[in-house]
Amino acid sequence: MDEEERQHILESSPVGTFALLAAVIGSMVIAWLFLYFGVFIPRGIIN
Repeated sequence: MDEEERQHILESSPVGTFALLAAVIGSMVIAWLFLYFGVFIPRGIIN
């Protein structure tokens, strides 16, 4: 690996990290929506 390739790698954005972050956040949002609409709303208000 020469200096030019190493500099290009250091200046590029971490695309894999952003993809993993988006997948984790997306799954957390889906889980929260499932809990909210599938568990909390059907049970009604607290008596």
